[in-house]
Amino acid sequence: MKIIQADFYIRNDKREAFLADILPLVAAARLEEGCLRYDLYESVEKKNQFIMIENWKSQQAVAKHNQNPLLINLFGKIPEYAEKKTELMMTEKEE
Repeated sequence: MKIIQADFYIRNDKREAFLADILPLVAAARLEEGCLRYDLYESVEKKNQFIMIENWKSQQAVAKHNQNPLLINLFGKIPEYAEKKTELMMTEKEE
């Protein structure tokens, strides 16, 4: 299983635009083949710090997800939305 964590640090004035782009992505990703989990959380301590946790069945499922137009759109806008650089971490868990 592939586990991806993405930490987003969003500018306050871009919060609503970020959410408008990411929430449809969350809904769509959950329907993708190989998606085991796709959840977005916001820190209770730091407003506008969001953490995405994704669990995928395989690298092939991740590769297919990376072609999702909603994901491509979001990452094209992240430089405009971000207060600081998005942090990505990918790990693998043996089943």
